[in-house]
Amino acid sequence: LRKRRFPTIMVSFIERLLENRRTKLKFDGYMSDWISVNNGIGQGDPISMFLYVVYSADLAEVPDPSNKKELALAFVDDTVLVAIGKTF
Repeated sequence: LRKRRFPTIMVSFIERLLENRRTKLKFDGYMSDWISVNNGIGQGDPISMFLYVVYSADLAEVPDPSNKKELALAFVDDTVLVAIGKTF
């Protein structure tokens, strides 16, 4: 976010959103104690897609724009890099 020059207030909000996260696991009648989570965002959180697009934006900038034999295509959470060469 800082690299993309997002406002400091927005960066601080996202940092706070990702701090002190924890979860429990439940399956087959078992419930775990609280487990600290040091990465990721809440499942189903609508802001997660936006954060992923910002996080992965560098992938679309890998190809050199002056080189017509390199290409990057990105849509939502899918990115493909294409390199065209003389041989297979």
